[in-house]
Amino acid sequence: MATIAKKPSEKLTAKHIFGYGCGDAGGVCGLYMVSGYMTRFLQVNLEVNAGILATMLLIWNIWDAVNDPLMGTIMDMFFAKAKPGADKFRPWILASIPILVIGLISFFVVPPMMGGGVMMIASAFILKIVFEAGYTMMNIGMGSLIGNMAMNDNERATLSSARGFGSTLGGFVGGALIPLCLGKFGMDNAGFAKTAIVMAIPMGILVFLHYALTEERNKVDPSKVVEKTQEEKDAEKFKITDIWNIITKNRAFLALVLHSICICGVQALAQGATTYMYVDVLHNISIQSLGSTMSTALMVVILLAAPILTKKWDLVLIIRMCLLAGLIAYAGLLAYALMAAEMNAVLFVVWNSCAGALVQMSVQMQWGLVAESIDYNEYLTGKRNEGTIYGFFSLSRRIGSTIANSASVLIIAAIGYDAAVANAGGEQSDFTIMGIKLMVLGFPLIAALGSWSCFTFIWNINKDVRAKMAEWKAAKLGK
Repeated sequence: MATIAKKPSEKLTAKHIFGYGCGDAGGVCGLYMVSGYMTRFLQVNLEVNAGILATMLLIWNIWDAVNDPLMGTIMDMFFAKAKPGADKFRPWILASIPILVIGLISFFVVPPMMGGGVMMIASAFILKIVFEAGYTMMNIGMGSLIGNMAMNDNERATLSSARGFGSTLGGFVGGALIPLCLGKFGMDNAGFAKTAIVMAIPMGILVFLHYALTEERNKVDPSKVVEKTQEEKDAEKFKITDIWNIITKNRAFLALVLHSICICGVQALAQGATTYMYVDVLHNISIQSLGSTMSTALMVVILLAAPILTKKWDLVLIIRMCLLAGLIAYAGLLAYALMAAEMNAVLFVVWNSCAGALVQMSVQMQWGLVAESIDYNEYLTGKRNEGTIYGFFSLSRRIGSTIANSASVLIIAAIGYDAAVANAGGEQSDFTIMGIKLMVLGFPLIAALGSWSCFTFIWNINKDVRAKMAEWKAAKLGK
C-alpha cells in the first residue's frame, strides 16, 4: 500500500499548506450531504419505517465509533511491512477517492431503484457503510498526516489552521450549494441523485488535491537506514498491546482524549439547547444567524493569528490562555444571564460568540498537539503508531458527541420544557428558563474548565521534553 516518495522538502511550502487544507474541505463537502440530508431522504423519499430507521442509525453510529481506531490500526500494520522511506498515509488518501465518490452517489441513486422492501433498506444500509469507509480512510489518513508533514510547533500550528480553513470552506460550500441544487432539481429521488453527483465533484477534486499537494517530510532517510536484526524488527512490529501502552504511558495523548471528551461531549450538551435559548429565552430566532456569522469571523481571525503567535509562544500555552479567557467570559455571561430579568439579545450574541470562539480555538489547534503526541509516543516506545493514535483520538470525539446528543434531549425534558406551551406561543416556567440558561452557558464553562485542566495538569510535553525528543530523533536520523 505504501509508496516510495522523493527526498523530503526542507521547508513547509504554500503548496503543502494549501493541499493540506483541501482534505477537510473535500471531506466536509460529502459529509455535509450525508449527515444533513440522509435522514429526510430515507424517511420521506424512501418511506423507511421510523423504527427500522432508528435501528439503522444506531448500528451506523456504533460502526462509526469502531471504524476509526480500526482503520488507524490497519494503516499502522500495513506500514510496519513497508520499505524505509515509504509514504504511510498518502496512498490511503488516494485510494479513498473512488470509494468516497461512488459511495456518495450510489447511496442516493441505488436504493430508489430497488423498488422498496428489504432490498431497498439493505442497499441503503450497505452503501452508507461504503461511504463511511471511504471517509474514515481519508479522514484518518489526513489527520495522521500532519505528524509526517510538520517538523516543528510552528508548522503544526500552520497546518492546523489550514485544516480549520478547509473545514470552514467545506461547510460553506455544502451549506450553500446543496439547498440551491435541491431547489433547482427538486426534493424527489431524481433531485437527490443529481445533487449527490454535483457534490461528489468538488469532494473528489479537493481530496485529490490534498493527496497531490501534500508531502510526508518527517521520515527516515532510506540511505541512512542501518540493517536491523530480526529481534529489532520484531520489537518494532505493531502489536495489539501497543494500544494499551499508548493509553497508559503517553500522558500527552491522555490529555488530548480527555480534552476531546470535554469539548465534543460536554459542550455538545449546550448546543442541543441553543435553539431553545433563542426561541424561548431571547424570543429572537433570527438573530441566531448573527451569532453563527460572528463565530465564523472570529475563528478565521484566530486561525490566521495562530501561526504568528506560535513564533513567540508555545502552542499548548496559547491554547491554555484561550481556554482560560473563554472560561472567564462564559462565567461572566452566566452570571449576567442568571441575574438579568430580561436579557439583551444582541449583547448575548456578541458575548457568547466571543467566548465560544476562544474555547473553539482548542479544537482548531488540537491537531498540532495530536501530531506532537505521536512524536512523543515514538520517543517513549520507538513506535510512531500515527494511525492508531489518531483513530482512537477520533473515537474519543465521537463518544463524547454521541452521548451528548441523546443526553441533551433527556435534560430538556427533565427541566420541564413544555412543547404544547411553545406551540401556543406561551412562556415556559421560570424553572425551565433557568435550566435552558444553565445548559447553554454552564456546560461550555464546564467544558472549558475541563479542557484547561487537561492541558495544565496532565499534558507533560514541555521545553525540556522537546529538547530530549529532538536529540533522540537527531540521533535516530544520523544527523
